[in-house]
Amino acid sequence: MTVKSALKTSVLAGLLGLALQAQAATIIMNFDGVTSNAAVNEFYNGGTDGAGASGVNYGVSYHDFIATDGAFGQTSLPNLAYNGAELAVANVAAGFTSLSFTSGAFTTAYMDVYSGLGGSGTLLGSVQLGTDPFSFSATSVTFSGVAQSFVLRGNASQAGIDDVQITTVPEPETYGMMLAGLALVGVVARRKQRA
Repeated sequence: MTVKSALKTSVLAGLLGLALQAQAATIIMNFDGVTSNAAVNEFYNGGTDGAGASGVNYGVSYHDFIATDGAFGQTSLPNLAYNGAELAVANVAAGFTSLSFTSGAFTTAYMDVYSGLGGSGTLLGSVQLGTDPFSFSATSVTFSGVAQSFVLRGNASQAGIDDVQITTVPEPETYGMMLAGLALVGVVARRKQRA
């Protein structure tokens, strides 16, 4: 292998790596780092929970979700999040294409997925939560398209979720990087064929 050939191969591998980085990311939020009995707030959006504990930046902002380590959801310990209001909303500004979680409720409750922020836009999907508040069950919402918010709807403080898993949409600049990477991979491959 010549130096020129090795260099081309390295460039090709690097560009392919850039292209693969543009894939969607799957993130899981289990509320275990959130302070018990505090609002989740911006903990998963690079900010803090209601008690001031810092979290990670997944780009997910929670409104009226409270973390707890007791009262219900014993199969979801140490922490879970429950609806502190009749409508508890989570916003994902970048968008997401899948949503699954574990859940339980004392009364009838639903998880709704919307195309816009704050539970606005088109209702893309909805599912009723499990009715056993002490033994959380796996649940997912089936929907098509890109959503920007999910809403836990039911009587306040009567429904809980945990192990929330979403597949996020790559940011627009990531698509640009992917397309540029793929184009450069094509150019290098074409030049390699000519040589």
